[in-house]
Amino acid sequence: MAGPSRVDVVIVGAGAAGLAAAKSARDRGLTTIAFEAMNRIGGRAYTDHRTLEFPWDAGCHWLHSASINPFTRFADAEGFRYKSSPTPWRSWLDGRLTTIEDEAAIDAFIEASMAAALRCGHEGVDVPLADVVDIDSPYLDVLRFLVNAEWGVDFRAASTLDASRYLDTDENWPVEDGYGALIARAAAGVPVELNTPVERIVWSPSGVRVMTAKGTVEAAAAIVTASTDVLAGDVIEFDPPLPLWKQEAFAAVPLGRANKAGLRLDQKALGDVEEQSIAVQIAPGTMIGLRLRPFGRSLADVYLAGPMCAALEVEGEPAMIEAAVGALEAVLGSQTRRQITGTIASNWTSEPYIRGAYAAARPGCADKRGDLGVPIEGRLFFAGEATSPEFFSTAHGAWAAGVAAAEAVATAVQPRR
Repeated sequence: MAGPSRVDVVIVGAGAAGLAAAKSARDRGLTTIAFEAMNRIGGRAYTDHRTLEFPWDAGCHWLHSASINPFTRFADAEGFRYKSSPTPWRSWLDGRLTTIEDEAAIDAFIEASMAAALRCGHEGVDVPLADVVDIDSPYLDVLRFLVNAEWGVDFRAASTLDASRYLDTDENWPVEDGYGALIARAAAGVPVELNTPVERIVWSPSGVRVMTAKGTVEAAAAIVTASTDVLAGDVIEFDPPLPLWKQEAFAAVPLGRANKAGLRLDQKALGDVEEQSIAVQIAPGTMIGLRLRPFGRSLADVYLAGPMCAALEVEGEPAMIEAAVGALEAVLGSQTRRQITGTIASNWTSEPYIRGAYAAARPGCADKRGDLGVPIEGRLFFAGEATSPEFFSTAHGAWAAGVAAAEAVATAVQPRR
């Protein structure tokens, strides 16, 4: 291991939260070392620059709540391009593209459904979203798709209380040059030990020892930014075991399932089709999201989420690509398959140090999200998108959580001199 054997704080994980924690801790005069199990930084924020010959985000892609998102200002400062105008949105139901009248009815149903869910949440009622909507609506599949996309779970597994606590300005702007690349730029200069999974953390009121295959580091504190599914599993051993209330929090807010596929097309394939998004019904109860010609590219960006995505993940990338192609064929015709010149897909569940998309509280368990970020003994601190009280499921929520954890550590420990 190239780094020191004693530091003020060890950072476990170098996704958005870990990078923010490491950067903020160093800015506050703390000595740090960050361990990342994977061979790259960013976690679920990753931009592929090679496969499709332009930047393609396998995970985070949208500047959510863009006007209050700190990455928007950073993108402006660094010259990263993003699209701030809305993209037209349609649905493909019962084998046809919905009409303007259909879309008005769909919008009204979605608004009424979400208003009912938020009303329950604001009243402290924590039940599945499915319990408060009209399940006989002809537009139910669209609602289910939107819940799949936002939570990574079916509407029967999404919490009304969790939904009511999420802060959204409805400004969601896609990053043309790659959100993963933007986060990497924001963390430029932060030293990270790659390919170094943390195996064991021994903790006590006097400090921590963080053990990896490459060596052990002692510190006053550790900031753990691994996902809830990783922490609920057997990836990292804690000695002594974490308190039961913390373990229950991990189990109460598991990762949903969401992946993306990219289909690069022949330049003539999309003809005069302009940039637009279409939710495509591929079977009763199941929809796939298509974003056609993003940023003017000859591309179909495909979103797969929820139970359907979970089933496809088991089969692997070829199954996800085939599902994406099938949705595209449904809208543009069978000839489209022959016009595909490149493909790519994510599979976040198969990543052993991630194990899913973003964290969604189980109905009846949303209050336990608050326990995720609570420190233990002033020595173990936790950060990540799941710990954000109002911006969970987002990169900027993860980043803010990392900054907050570093601030808490700086208050709790005495920097080494």
